Amino acid sequence: MKKYLFLYLLVALVSIGSSFGQDTLPNFTVVERGEKVTVSWVNPYPNVIQLNVQRSFDSIRFFTTVFSAESPQLPQNGFTEIKMPTNRIFYRIFYVLENGSYFFTPSKRVGLTPPPTATAAGRDIKNPAFSNISSTDKRLVTVRIKDSVYRQIPAYNFRHFRDSVLRQTKDTLLAINDSLVLLKPFFAKEVWRPSLYVYSNREGYINIALPLFRDRKYRIKFFEEDGRPLFEIRHVRESPLILDKANFIHSGWFHFELYEDDKLKEKNKFYLPKDF
Repeated sequence: MKKYLFLYLLVALVSIGSSFGQDTLPNFTVVERGEKVTVSWVNPYPNVIQLNVQRSFDSIRFFTTVFSAESPQLPQNGFTEIKMPTNRIFYRIFYVLENGSYFFTPSKRVGLTPPPTATAAGRDIKNPAFSNISSTDKRLVTVRIKDSVYRQIPAYNFRHFRDSVLRQTKDTLLAINDSLVLLKPFFAKEVWRPSLYVYSNREGYINIALPLFRDRKYRIKFFEEDGRPLFEIRHVRESPLILDKANFIHSGWFHFELYEDDKLKEKNKFYLPKDF
């Protein structure tokens, strides 16, 4: 019976998704229908353990959670609420994967399409003054990084500089006016890799698995995300060892330092989902 009920719900969700024209995470769809607004999405990640819809009057800050999915791993889902009296309402989706990785989607406003993700063409400057520069153009183009002057280039040489930046790097060039360009260096996001020794499981318990624990002295210090000390295990005498999630008081990120024979073996972090 449960199997047929699940299949029925899945078919219903697929039908709803088709009618709403859902986008796949990290994209999602916001549709206004009369006095209601529907936020819907397609989830390509079967290992999602938490998914929240958040709302704000600002596209960047002050987001609050208005919906928490009871079954975040569903392939298609949605949330409907009464339309707010203003059109300046933004939505975004926060979701957490089983390995602790978490993501915020770009914010989206009802009836408006967010700007496309930057590509090589999208990173090009669009000021007409830089479209056709003659060999006799003696303007001096100033390239800045934030508040510092990075380079000053004669206009007739600027095209070579622009092309080399756009073709050989992931940096962004933005034209402020016909003689000032802002260079925004690209910084790759740090990729977090879960620890092999200290990690959280799906139920929110902390697993500690240490090699040769009988021949080594292991010590572990736990910290809040902001670096405040939480507690310490001075000598791990068994492995595997499971710590109750109640030891960590709340959900979120926690950092740890693992010492082997008083030498730092690893510094890492783990995530406890919001389910307790």
